[in-house]
Amino acid sequence: MNYEIAPLMVRRLPTADYIARFSDVARFENLCRVCPGYGRRWGCPPFADDPQPDLSRWGNVEIWLLRLDIIDPGDASVDDLYGMLQRERGPWERLLLEAEEQRGGRAALFTGMCPHCGDAPCARASGRPCRHPGLVRPSLEALGFDLGKTAEELFGLPLKWAADGQLPDYMTLIGGLFY
Repeated sequence: MNYEIAPLMVRRLPTADYIARFSDVARFENLCRVCPGYGRRWGCPPFADDPQPDLSRWGNVEIWLLRLDIIDPGDASVDDLYGMLQRERGPWERLLLEAEEQRGGRAALFTGMCPHCGDAPCARASGRPCRHPGLVRPSLEALGFDLGKTAEELFGLPLKWAADGQLPDYMTLIGGLFY
């Protein structure tokens, strides 16, 4: 599979506006409840600040979107697509965490399993503390935000998915920095 990384897109807005326009905590809490990671991964709900941390204390949010354009899917599978997302997630996640440190804010990261423990199961599943508390962050969805609506309204890009074995022409990674 050949793909290109489009330039990073960033939209800034007041946190209160982002919450008012894009948050639907009850809907996404219910969606999370049916996921096998619910309550078993440190980046997944329920959170100690049930149902979610208080984000309103941060004045602004930057939403970061990285588009990965699939130039030639070749004979790539959905698993290959997932591998591509995981490969590109690491460097981008580091940039977002660096921005978090520089601004004294709080990042919300990406959909999917936390990659920091590799193939080991998350320590939360066995009641232990996170092995990487300085790295793990919840996704915006886990915090109750609608990323389909976010991508469409803030960036003019609908989210795309693989369907019936066909890969989309692009995939996106979306994260946020509350500061």
